[in-house]
Amino acid sequence: MKLLKSVITLGLALSVLAWAEPSQAGIGKSGITGGAFLKIGVGARAVALGSAYTSVSGDANQMFWNPAGITLAEGRTQVAVNYNAWIADLGHNAVGVTRGFGGIGTLGIGIVNLSLSGIDNGSGLDRDVVPGFLDDSYEGFRDGGSGDYDYSDVALQLTWARDVTNRLALGATGKYISQDIDGVTASAFALDFGALYKLGYKNATIGARLNNLGGDLEFYNIGAPLPLIFSIGGAIDLYDDPDSGMKVTLLSDATKPQDGDQLLFSAAEVQVFNMLSLRGGYKFNYSGVDDDKIDKASGLPVTHTRYIGDAPRTEEGLTFGAGVNVPLGGFDTIVDYAYTDFGILDSVHRVSLQLQF
Repeated sequence: MKLLKSVITLGLALSVLAWAEPSQAGIGKSGITGGAFLKIGVGARAVALGSAYTSVSGDANQMFWNPAGITLAEGRTQVAVNYNAWIADLGHNAVGVTRGFGGIGTLGIGIVNLSLSGIDNGSGLDRDVVPGFLDDSYEGFRDGGSGDYDYSDVALQLTWARDVTNRLALGATGKYISQDIDGVTASAFALDFGALYKLGYKNATIGARLNNLGGDLEFYNIGAPLPLIFSIGGAIDLYDDPDSGMKVTLLSDATKPQDGDQLLFSAAEVQVFNMLSLRGGYKFNYSGVDDDKIDKASGLPVTHTRYIGDAPRTEEGLTFGAGVNVPLGGFDTIVDYAYTDFGILDSVHRVSLQLQF
């Protein structure tokens, strides 16, 4: 009980940190953080569930969400490979491997990459132009040409998780983050923390996570804070019949990014015959715009979102997907798919393959 109280106290302290108003000018505004790729959901199942994933366990992809959720039995291994055809032709891919080591817990290693190669700088455009907020001393911005260039974000991470009791699991992740824009790089280190607690009723679980606690990414001596995120969530099985393999699960997350408004994610998952899963979720207030955030002169929102005609006021809302679990050659093989509609930015398709042995 003392341990549980300590965990709850720590969670409250972290939530205060995440909800606190940033002290530096501009940090409280959406879109100004560095390492924005860290906000992109990893894993088709997680995204199909509307990112209401804080309270899920037994998934290698949880190392990218709540590190406490990667716990495995001793000797068990999971491998997760994720492909995401992201907007604007960006490639967003991730790989994670976890293994249970008994008393010391479960260890995982993962990598996330967002990249685009051969970006056309535009025929005749001069890349020697220095942005207005820099002076002529920043020679690194110039390369003397107007050819194509590349963009790449990478996060390498090591995750640990352990079942402290038969109900409580704790986890932590350390990660190295790097961004490269046309040969100009910035890097930082960050930590994630997570906890899961089983309530002992209908497989109900509550979870909490704090992501991207670390230093700034710095380009040209200008620092950009990492996208600090705090989430609490819960999941419960409304119906579970082991004989028929039928299960219905409801999930919900409340999330507060430091650079934006509070968000609510809700989802449902229906499992049939222990083999097929159907999922759907919705993100409430995701990139939404209030009337008081509309520019009076132009009539456009002051956030990064822009609307044309009667386009919806959210970039992302409804998500859905499916998964198939098929034993194959001694492996438990799971293939998941997720679809997300970004409105005027088009739709996004994700596919994940997970092996457990």
